[in-house]
Amino acid sequence: MTYVLVAVLAVSLGWTICYRTRAAAARVERAIRPPGPHPIVLDEIALGWQALEETCCLTAWESRGAQHDPATCTRKDQTL
Repeated sequence: MTYVLVAVLAVSLGWTICYRTRAAAARVERAIRPPGPHPIVLDEIALGWQALEETCCLTAWESRGAQHDPATCTRKDQTL
C-alpha cells in the first residue's frame, strides 16, 4: 500500500514538473517571438491578394479561370 502511494505521488510530481516546464518554455517562446505573422505567411497572403486583384471576377478566381460570371466579369472576350 505504501509503495503504491509513493508511486502515485512520484508520477503526479513528475507530471506536474513536466507540465510546468513545458508551460514555462511556451511562455518564453511567445515572449521572444516577433509580433505578427511569419514572413512566409505574409508572402502567401500578398500573393493571394495579388491574384484576386488581377482576376476579372470572383467566380473566375474561385474556379481558377474555369468559370466566369457574365454579370460582373470584366473580360472583353466572354468565350471560354
